[in-house]
Amino acid sequence: MKKCLFARSLIGFVTGALVVHVITLLVNYFGRGQYLICMPKLTERFGPAGAIVVQTILAAIFGMVALGGMCLFDIEKWSLLRASVVHCALILFTYIIVGLLLHWFSFDIIPILIMACIIIFVYALIWLIMYIAWKREIRQMNRLAEEYKKGTNTSEF
Repeated sequence: MKKCLFARSLIGFVTGALVVHVITLLVNYFGRGQYLICMPKLTERFGPAGAIVVQTILAAIFGMVALGGMCLFDIEKWSLLRASVVHCALILFTYIIVGLLLHWFSFDIIPILIMACIIIFVYALIWLIMYIAWKREIRQMNRLAEEYKKGTNTSEF
């Protein structure tokens, strides 16, 4: 479990840092028509280099939480529902804090609620897609096990 958490967190650290920079570049380009690596308010507050450092660190932390939190699904005592709710809550909480600190949205309640709804919707959509895929995979494995069982039983006689 600890190895899994460390490995996933390390991957999340790197992935989070890279993905957030790309997303911020795209958001600034399509929203402002400029290629900016950080949000202007963040750059004003910390300067260009400081803003990149702050954004990289916070994005890496978000990536660590998101990917490292996947280890919750490996806890055998926990139901799928419990692991999903806790993981979604971790992502939501971390995203809102990081988003506010990086000036992705304002400190007003409406933008925070909108972002929360978007995160929950996207999480639920990804969860549903993964659930359907795994369910199909399990059905196929059960079918193959039954075929193997039948083939083994008939070859004994």
